[in-house]
Formats: sequence, structure tokens, C-alpha cells
Amino acid sequence: MQIVATSCIGAGLYQTFRATNWIHLQRGTLVDFWRLITAQSNAQKLLLMLLIGMGLLALGPVTNADALDYHMGVAIALLNSGGMPVTPEWFIGRLAGNGEVLNAMAISIGAEQFGALLQYVSLLGIVGIILYARGSADDEGCTEKATATATNLIALAAFSAPILLFLVSAPKPQIWPIAMTTFAFALVMHSSQRLLSPEQRLISFALICALVMTASQAKFNYLLGGGVVGLLALGVMAKQRLFWASVGLGLIAAGLIVAPPILWKSTVFNASWIDALIHPLPGHLPGTGEFVALAKGAADMVSPLPFPLLMLLPTSIGSFSTLLGIGWLVLIGLRPGQDSLLRVGIGAAAFMVVASAVLAPPSSRMYLEPYYWLLIILTLQPTRGALVGYRFLPWIVLGQALVVTVACWLGAVSLLPGALNAAWRTDIMRRSANGYEIMQWVDTLLPKNAVVLSGHRSMALIPREAVAFDWSNYVAMTDDESHLYLKRLKDRAVSHMLIVGYLNMNSPLSKCFGKVLPGPGVGHIATRNPCNQGGKYEAWIVEFDSARLPECARYVSTGK
Repeated sequence: MQIVATSCIGAGLYQTFRATNWIHLQRGTLVDFWRLITAQSNAQKLLLMLLIGMGLLALGPVTNADALDYHMGVAIALLNSGGMPVTPEWFIGRLAGNGEVLNAMAISIGAEQFGALLQYVSLLGIVGIILYARGSADDEGCTEKATATATNLIALAAFSAPILLFLVSAPKPQIWPIAMTTFAFALVMHSSQRLLSPEQRLISFALICALVMTASQAKFNYLLGGGVVGLLALGVMAKQRLFWASVGLGLIAAGLIVAPPILWKSTVFNASWIDALIHPLPGHLPGTGEFVALAKGAADMVSPLPFPLLMLLPTSIGSFSTLLGIGWLVLIGLRPGQDSLLRVGIGAAAFMVVASAVLAPPSSRMYLEPYYWLLIILTLQPTRGALVGYRFLPWIVLGQALVVTVACWLGAVSLLPGALNAAWRTDIMRRSANGYEIMQWVDTLLPKNAVVLSGHRSMALIPREAVAFDWSNYVAMTDDESHLYLKRLKDRAVSHMLIVGYLNMNSPLSKCFGKVLPGPGVGHIATRNPCNQGGKYEAWIVEFDSARLPECARYVSTGK
């Protein structure tokens, strides 16, 4: 991991040198640069402010709750175990994919912000496609100024979705797989594909396969988007009489990219290959079905508004960063004309919207993928400049972009200092990272060789070897089904248990308890959004005699 990470640093330094040399050759001055900035339109200025602000926001310490649970927790476990961790008891940890492997690579050299920066540059890639992609019959009947204005408006709509405040500032592998499927989608839709030779088309198809298959292994929900784009590409190749050659390339790519993790899951969890491919938690171990069902209905924010309004309109300041926003109104300019491929692309995006509504939780981030696909089609259609005819659109998009820009810079100012100074980082983590205070308390009490059964979800912050306890929410401790997980606790030689909230000495595990360590520790429900801060809570640490499992877990108090 360290060798790969160091190689990436070397490549980055080389590219930085090339870019610096190019700037020097231009012999531009700061005065000329400032004149160039001030000459831009309002949309371009907001784009620049968002570009800088989002980059600074991504540099802050990791405080996102999901990241502190499994996006970083699995990465740390991977480094500690020397391979992908096998944790059947850690349900949410089993959702990890290749994004957590990248996080592990970065953590191996202390670069915790790498995951968030990867989301940021992925967003830049999507916006770059929108800004610079051109169709073959570009903007028929539209002036160059109208085309430029429309392009900036579309790019701003893509960059100013409020949910990006949530995604760009965390190492959650979401924007970069979306960027890969979106880039692949743009390659399929772009008119230049019709001008390629058969050999060039096969190279393009191989790139599309690599993109969509890699995205499908980042998070389970991108298996659908990657599959849709892959089928679109295969259909285009079949129309160009390259079907069988494309199938061969697809099988090779699948063997190199998809097969290894599928075979690993199939072997480790005793599941079929199909189950390992299409099920989030293959093997159907006790409680996993209930976990998946609950996850499918989990929204990012509780809202009184019905679907889909809950993804578009805020009901509080705290819910703003969970929204897709109103930039989607630019899609009223979709006019694919007689281009059958663009029409098929719109159909594919519509299918993704419907499938997400049926299969995915009601969260805005689940719809970013088809949203960006439609913006790509809007960019490639020959009448893009007609958007300027809708006089109200610039005001709406610019208004949303201005609010997101302000929020972005406020977030950057509040979080970025944590990347510059250790004392500032501690202060920010205490304020914004849920569980940080509790884990500092844990560090003062437990011996270095302790193995902790944790009732707190911030697995990445536990300063000791930790075992997740989330399975207990879905499997009754007194049922025979729990034996698998209780045996895991015994095999891991759990020595202590971290209990959040009330210390119940009549719980099913209480007969495994030993001495209660001095406490309680006090934490508060912390979030990056200052408007979503929660109340205080207590936590306790008890000694745990895992050698007596499973017998000591069968006790249920009668209350007498």
C-alpha cells in the first residue's frame, strides 16, 4: 500500500512540475490573471468560487459519520489485517468495496483527506465534460454567446447541487464511481464515436468496460448504473457489427475487475457466484436480510414533504446539504431532436430514476447519477443554446449556486484549520466528529492490548482493536442464530465492551460482564452541520469475559 501511495505521489509531483512549467512558459502575470477573472460572467465567477471552495472543504479532517464507521474503519482494519477483513458480524462493514481499498492506500502514509479529494477531482471531471464536450452539429441556430451562457448554466447546475456539500467533504466512494459511469455514458453518447475506425471503437469500448466495472465494485448501487451503460455500449457496438469482439473484451474486463471480489465473497461467505454479484450481503447470514431491508428505507434526512419534493426543497437549514436542489430545472431544455442515441440515453436515465425510486432509499445522492447523465445529454444535444430562452433559469441556478458557495466556504473555514494544526484538528473533531470525545475517554481507560466490543458506530475512531456490535440490532441474543456471532466474539478474545447509553445489568450479555470501569464517559451527537448538532449521551466500559460465551449470553432476566 505504501509503495503504491508513494508512486502516486511521484506521479502527482511530475504532473505538478509539468503544469508549473507550462504556466511559466505562458509568462502571464497576476495582473493579467486578475483581469481575466473579473472579465468573466457571474456564472463563471461562481463556478470558480465553488471550484476553490469545494477543494478547500475536501481538505478538512474526516468527520462524516458513515466515513468514521466503515469507509475509514474498514480501511484501517484492512491495513491491520493485511487483507480485506472478514467480519460477518459487522453488517455495514461488509458493504465495503474498492473505495475502502483506496482509502487504506492513503491511510498507509497518513493521507486521510485523500478519499475526499478523490470525490472532489471526480466532480471536476464531470463538470469538465459538461464545459468542454461538443456535439457534431453543435448548437444549430444559436449564437456563440448563447451557447457559452447555456454551457456555464449547465455546469453550474451540476456543481451547485447542495448534496455535494455532504459528499465532497467525505471519503465516501460515491462521486468517483458516478464520475466513471458518467464518463462512460458520455463516451457512448458522443457523436465522435461514429467517426472512429473499428479498432478505435473497440479501444473505446474496452475503456467503457473498465470504467463501469470498476464503478460497480465501489458500492453496490452502482452495479445497476454500470450495467445500464455497459448494455448501451454493447448495443452501439452490435449496431456497428462488432458485437462478438465486444463481448470478448467485456468478458476479459469482467475476469480482471469483477471476478476477483465476487470469488472472494463467494468463498468467504459460502455463497453462489450470482448471489455474490447481485446481493449486498451474500451468504444470507442471520439478520442480514433485516439489515438490508432497513437500509433500503433509510433516508438521509427526515422530511415532512412527500417524495420527490423531500429531495428538492429544504424544510430546515439542517436539511439543506441533503438535497439535489432545483438546478434540475435546466433539464426543461432537453431537446434530443432526431438523434436516436440521445433519445435512448434519456430513456436509460429515466429507467435509472424509476429503478432508484423502487429499489433505493429516498435519498438525493441516489439520483445524482441519472441527473448527471441527463446534463451530459443536454450538453451534447444540438440546441443547447436554446436554454437562454428561459429567462427565469439563470436567476434560479445562480441563486442556488450563490447559497451553496456561501455554505461551502463557511464549511471550508470551519473544517480546513484541522488539516493545518494538531490542536485545531482536535477541537474540530470534538465539535464535528461523532464519537471522538468518547473514544478519547476510552483511550485513557483501556490497556493497549484490549479488544473492545463496541456499541458505538464510529469504528474508525476506537483506539484499540474493535469488534462491531451492530448485528445485535437484527439477531436476538437468546436465539440459536446468534451462536455464529457469539463465537466470533469468543474467537476474537473480546476483553471489554463499550456500552452507549443506559448501563443495563439485566441485558442478555450481562452475565458476561465483569468490573465496570470508572465512568461514565460523556459525548454529544456531533455533525459537520452546526444546525444538526444533537444532545449529550453517556457511555460505559465493562470488562467482558468472552471465554464464557455462548453460555453467558443465554441469560434473560425475569425482572424479579
